[in-house]
Amino acid sequence: MRVLPGTLALLAGLACSESTLPDGPEEWGGPDATVTLSATGGSVVYLCGTGAIDAGWSIARGGAWRATGQYYAGGGPAPAEGRPPHRAAYDGVFQGDVLTFSVSVPDLDTTLGPFSVTRGKPGASEICL
Repeated sequence: MRVLPGTLALLAGLACSESTLPDGPEEWGGPDATVTLSATGGSVVYLCGTGAIDAGWSIARGGAWRATGQYYAGGGPAPAEGRPPHRAAYDGVFQGDVLTFSVSVPDLDTTLGPFSVTRGKPGASEICL
């Protein structure tokens, strides 16, 4: 069988164009954040806050990661009705076992990060005074 030059590279490029989603939850940890991801969404714990990641997040060619979700600010006494959610956009890049990401929170006019977390490593706990 004869393979035309470039065919293998094209097939490899197509096969790698979008990473697969994890079957079950995977945890990624770092000094300032912990991320748990599964095909159905995920969660984030920061040193002073938490977040939720909606289902439907994606990893594109080159490892670019995009997700939507919510951000919950920490600190101070928790209100009786709970902390209000703020819409959030998660943007980052996977490079091997490392995810580096930032979180945009438009209604608070702020961007958190960048954070760097590693697959299988322990991460941050919400410790907020």
